[in-house]
Amino acid sequence: MKTGAKKQKVVRKTGHPLYLQVRDYVQDKIDSSRWGPGTMIPREQDLCRELKVSRITVREAMRILVHEGRLERIQGRGTFVCSRKLEQRLNKFFSFTKWAQQNGIRAESRLLRVETIECSSIIAKHLSISPGDRVTRIERLRLGDGEPLSLEEIWVPVSLCPDLHLKDLARVPLNDVLAQDYGIPAVRAIETIEPKVPDKQVKKMLHMHQEELCQLVEYTAYTHDSRIIFYNTELYRGDRIKFSIELTSA
Repeated sequence: MKTGAKKQKVVRKTGHPLYLQVRDYVQDKIDSSRWGPGTMIPREQDLCRELKVSRITVREAMRILVHEGRLERIQGRGTFVCSRKLEQRLNKFFSFTKWAQQNGIRAESRLLRVETIECSSIIAKHLSISPGDRVTRIERLRLGDGEPLSLEEIWVPVSLCPDLHLKDLARVPLNDVLAQDYGIPAVRAIETIEPKVPDKQVKKMLHMHQEELCQLVEYTAYTHDSRIIFYNTELYRGDRIKFSIELTSA
């Protein structure tokens, strides 16, 4: 090798496809924080020249990294490093404030609407009450370090929690209000999760790009005597939140 010759950044390994080696190279840049969240990575042609590989190879590596959530393409701007996903565990009751602290971010809840209304037949079914019964409906935007992360709607029977709309629901966790002010702590819950395509208004509120999905979480909380305390739906940004659960053998 001549002195001063430029070294290849991707060392070709037998049995390991070249596009995966390019993927590993870019992933190492991200994992080592040399390319931090929000960084625009070099253009395809620049990576081809730097790594001495074909454009097809680079495109396949980029496709995988986008699919894995490490990169995102923004039309007309380029390809950027994604912010790290925040993990939410599903094996215990959830507190947004405590969860944010565990992830090292500043929690904020913005009350968008609190009202007492007659419930629809759909909400009545979820709460095991009669259609037209009064419920308190709470709509909140959840933020971490000022970034919108989820949009939440909660329905609570007025008969169970009168004057709930007067409580400090922006700063005090709902479970704490229920336990301390009404003496009905939630002791059990049923939760379902499914992907959902957000509408234009949700995308705008959560600062989402066109191609991103939400995770819709539906949550029903119960008292010790199996009464339903509240029904909750929450749309989480799929690009920023991931869920995990610990499994053990029987």
